[in-house]
Amino acid sequence: MARNSEITSTEKLLRLIRGRREAVAPVTEDEGPERVAIKKRGLRFPSPRLISLQKTSVIGVDIGHNRLRMVKTAKTPGGQWRIADHKSLPLPLDTPRDSSEFRAFLRAALASISGPEKKADLWAIMSAARVEVRHIRIPKVPKNQISNAVYWTVKKESHFDDKEMIFDYELQGEVIEQGIAKLAAMAYTAPRKEIEALKDLFARVGRPLTGISIVPFSLQNLFRAGLIPSREGAVASLFIGNDFSRIDIYAGDNLAMTRGIKAGFSSMVEALVDGFNERGRGLTAPPALTFEQGRKILRTLGTDAPPLGEDDVGYELSKEEIFSMIEPALERLVRQAERTFEHFTATFAGERMSRMFVSGVINLSPPFIEYISSQLGLACEILDPMSQFALALGMETGDGAADSLAERIAFGPALGMAFSGNDHTPNFVFTYREKETAASVARINMAVFAVFIVAVVLCTGVFAFQKAAVARKRAAIQGLETRMAALGPAVDRDVLSRMVVRARERHQLCRGYAARYLGMVFISELVELTPANIHFIDLKLTLGPLRAAATPAAAPAAAPASHAAPAASPLAGIVVEGLIFGNRQEFEIALAHYVMVLEASPIFQQVTIEKNVVEPFAKSEVLHFVLKIGSEARIDG
Repeated sequence: MARNSEITSTEKLLRLIRGRREAVAPVTEDEGPERVAIKKRGLRFPSPRLISLQKTSVIGVDIGHNRLRMVKTAKTPGGQWRIADHKSLPLPLDTPRDSSEFRAFLRAALASISGPEKKADLWAIMSAARVEVRHIRIPKVPKNQISNAVYWTVKKESHFDDKEMIFDYELQGEVIEQGIAKLAAMAYTAPRKEIEALKDLFARVGRPLTGISIVPFSLQNLFRAGLIPSREGAVASLFIGNDFSRIDIYAGDNLAMTRGIKAGFSSMVEALVDGFNERGRGLTAPPALTFEQGRKILRTLGTDAPPLGEDDVGYELSKEEIFSMIEPALERLVRQAERTFEHFTATFAGERMSRMFVSGVINLSPPFIEYISSQLGLACEILDPMSQFALALGMETGDGAADSLAERIAFGPALGMAFSGNDHTPNFVFTYREKETAASVARINMAVFAVFIVAVVLCTGVFAFQKAAVARKRAAIQGLETRMAALGPAVDRDVLSRMVVRARERHQLCRGYAARYLGMVFISELVELTPANIHFIDLKLTLGPLRAAATPAAAPAAAPASHAAPAASPLAGIVVEGLIFGNRQEFEIALAHYVMVLEASPIFQQVTIEKNVVEPFAKSEVLHFVLKIGSEARIDG
């Protein structure tokens, strides 16, 4: 079990010398710097409806020494959790857990409480004997380094073997230790073989387990689910078993300490047997009290236990006499609990015990509880979550709680497991490694979902833009159709043909005029371009033959205008003979300039100088020239 629960006088002295006391109370100005303040963690489950479960129902399974107890919780349509069903079945006698007979029994038992749908999560309890729980503190490190820090801290202290033990941990908030912020964690290791054997048992039954935990964590579920009301200070739980007992201490709904004690119901039976036989030694033929008879007598201390028969040994004993015989064994158990509380108070300075719950395999009587309370100076009460706390919260209990107090107490562990969930219950099947993998997958899924949402938003925007564009084009088309309607009726093919004929007629007429007056255009252009110092002596125009224009009747049969061959030019060439007056030195420049001006005209081309001679003229000199000019002018057909 937990190392911090092994209490010796030497250890307490060393802790006092080293000054390793810690406090859970917040640091105030009046307190010294050595005080340690533990900040309460925000993980709290004030009511069952806030528990996050994967499915709508959970079944807690407790396979005890001689009975199988199961509790099923279900969620109502209004979000309220209720105890839907609970069953207590005797285990088959002399039947190994790995036998086919036991698997058949377990399969039938699970079917009887869950039904054929198999939609409920299954959480089973394993033995806490080899489970070691440690409470450690690590420096504040980045989130992705917390697991390694916790692992190697525990590994350094316990030296567990990863092949034989399963390691897991739970963060329990931030602490301030001697002015330094640290992280508090509860780490635990469990034997891998026991976990695999329990998983294999349910897997072969056809009902794989959702989780495996221990009784201290089951009781922690009751605190976190609100079935046990929160109180100021720490709360202890004393479980009295057959051969051992266990003390669990909870602070702030978290398991703060757990310790196993090698004393239990069997020790009390032995004390009763020894006391009864010792008292009867002076009598003649005293009846010897056996261990089984002593167990039967001890069970009569319960409030609703059946009395002994007249033939039973010890029938004449009163409850006061029985209690006085077992008092030494009970006192040893109380002293162990007292030392555990002292160790807790020394470890968590300032934290006080407020209450203790007692449960066990026997039906506890009021004098039993009163004795423990008086010895410890602590308010004690029987842990009965099946009725007392469930009814206090107004929870529905399905078909009713178990009839006897002993049965209701025995259902406590299974009830706690029925309120389990991976977000608040230590699970040896779903450890921190699986949680990190699941968180990574969840982040990837979230990223994919975010990308999908962005794509949907973009597509929606594109669709809206396209829809608006279509609306604008439809409005434009409608406007064009309105304008077309305002222009009148549409023109048919015959009307267009007649319009083409008339256009061709006008075109041919224009060609005729152009051919007739083309010579005048040449002369006018030539006169326009000739400067004042140049005088013409002779001008010859050579005209070519003019092609007759097509008649209107032949127009439709003619080739389209865009494909008609061009008509021959009516101007074959121009020969200009003239004189240039002026300075003799500028004759050549003037002639060259004149030629360039003619070539720049869009009508003329290929200006050739046929003659270029300086001659005397009227007491001066002139340049006598002859130019041959070609023409670009054509009349298209």
